[in-house]
Amino acid sequence: MNLLAGDLGGTKTILAIYTNEKYPRKIFDKYYISSEWESFYSLFEDFIKKLPDHILIPEYGCIGVAGPIQNQKVNITNLGWVIETETLSLLSKINNIELINDFSVLIYGIPFFKKDQYQVIQGKLNSDAKNNQELVAIIGAGTGLGMSRGLITPNSISIFPSEGGHREFAPRTSNEWELVKWLKKKLNIQRISIERIVSGTGLGMIARWKLDNPINEKHPLQKILKKLESNTTVHTDLPALVWEKANNGDKLMSETLQLWLNAYGSAAGDLALQELCSSGLWIAGGTAVKNLDGINSFHFLDAFSNKGRFQSYLKEIPLIILKDPEATLFSSACRAHLNAESNGRLN
Repeated sequence: MNLLAGDLGGTKTILAIYTNEKYPRKIFDKYYISSEWESFYSLFEDFIKKLPDHILIPEYGCIGVAGPIQNQKVNITNLGWVIETETLSLLSKINNIELINDFSVLIYGIPFFKKDQYQVIQGKLNSDAKNNQELVAIIGAGTGLGMSRGLITPNSISIFPSEGGHREFAPRTSNEWELVKWLKKKLNIQRISIERIVSGTGLGMIARWKLDNPINEKHPLQKILKKLESNTTVHTDLPALVWEKANNGDKLMSETLQLWLNAYGSAAGDLALQELCSSGLWIAGGTAVKNLDGINSFHFLDAFSNKGRFQSYLKEIPLIILKDPEATLFSSACRAHLNAESNGRLN
């Protein structure tokens, strides 16, 4: 028996077929540019119709979706897509298909991840021996800032979705306070959420703030910034340029990156305190995958544990970077596998 797995994002969508084994194994996949499709249904139909003849239609499926889901229905605002599992089942004849938030679904992958899919940067991975349960949380900076929580026991996995990235950002330094004031004026808004700063987009905004200072008018990135602001059709990965310049010794971009890593580490520490995730805080998202050294630096780690009387507690919490770029896809397959297993459907 096969499983359907999906990772649906605003930029790209990946659909795949996995075998229903103890450790699901991918046997077929297809990448799509999301914006090239009028609806997810047309994309989904294309995938099902073009499955190789030797691959059977799956009986169970799970799709990780970048957005909040209610009653198995999701609205992908920036694409104009509305998706319901009932319609997906009709199109594919997969009766057991599920939509789950892309960060929440990662919780289902944790018991299945192999050592080459993650890197422990603090503490040791171990379950709570007293009550045989694992309290975990996930945070990840990408286009926005994702968060989720979970409780893992030998017999069940419970997930608790979160939109914690939209909480108010609390400046801790004079630099962060000046950044917040600049962002409010620049974006013409009254409040600044955490993900306005702690995200790939946020890293780019910190760079813009630095470059907005007249003393930095001759910085090499000024030309690129002017092109971005004068032509909205220009697509340049400013956050990637910040990392590149910082890694090559650019003082201004190094300061930019350090501020961002400090803010990210502090947000991660706040989440760890809120959830008391003694079995581990997992760090996901494309930014972590591409910049392992930055996340594993004292800028991030010191800010993570700098929480007053709880500093020693936070220094003992396992911190794990999820470095598999297909972690959401794999975790979706794991969820489908668990659903099949709970219904007695095993290979």
